Amino acid sequence: MGRRSPQGHQAYDASGRKTFKSALCHLLQTEFPGSFGPQVTTLFADQVNSLFEQFHPPGDRFKIGQVLWVGVAIDDPPTRSKRIEDTKLVPVVLDLVIGQDIEDMRATGRRLKVRRDKIVRLFRQAHDQNAVLTLADVSLLMNSDTGTVSREVLKHEKETGETVPRRGTVHDLGPSVTHKSIICYKCLVERKPTSQVAQETFHSPREVEYYVQCFRRIQLCRDSGMSKEDIALATGHSVFLVQEYLDLMKEFGLPPLPNPAGKDGVTSGEVRKTSEDPE
Repeated sequence: MGRRSPQGHQAYDASGRKTFKSALCHLLQTEFPGSFGPQVTTLFADQVNSLFEQFHPPGDRFKIGQVLWVGVAIDDPPTRSKRIEDTKLVPVVLDLVIGQDIEDMRATGRRLKVRRDKIVRLFRQAHDQNAVLTLADVSLLMNSDTGTVSREVLKHEKETGETVPRRGTVHDLGPSVTHKSIICYKCLVERKPTSQVAQETFHSPREVEYYVQCFRRIQLCRDSGMSKEDIALATGHSVFLVQEYLDLMKEFGLPPLPNPAGKDGVTSGEVRKTSEDPE
């Protein structure tokens, strides 16, 4: 094998740097002159190049039936007036069609099962890749309306007792109380430990404890004879949310707490919402 001369090495050096990163560096230096120094320009270009590669993976990464989609990062929950442009997005690879789907479609009477299995699979696969999808995302992927997707998810959760990790439940969006209901049921009726409930419902242990504490605070107020309006004032929750928890209490049929009306050292501060609450 012959040794390359220094002149030959230099001749090909520029060709190796004809990349998207170099073009981006040039764009930053010409369109924003004086805003970026050489080191900052290179660092910025590296970050953008990495992001570009995440959102444009090579075709050989995909199998037949898979699709690239974009979800919201699990660790970037919403805040008031936060736009999607201000939110961390994560590209995910989803199995839109798998072999089992084809086999089930061939069988008589299994088409509805295929639809529900696929909906649940899409939500879970995104979550496994540290992202959450919305009902609208899966609606587009399935070519179905959001109402159909929502009904299939709720039916699955009711029949199996399993939570489907969609953005509305993981990030506490919208009026749905499904995740609160499942979490409180598992903790207070089934008596499962917090760590197990957190794993089964795709929530953190802190969030699980929060919902249980909300339930207990509102239950304590109810057992003390307070109206839902007074409970809302005492706990800092909306009347609507208080009513949701009251409905759960009726559904679960739990016995009254042993310390109503501030007996045995229970103070009004124990029913008030704290600044550490996530809602």
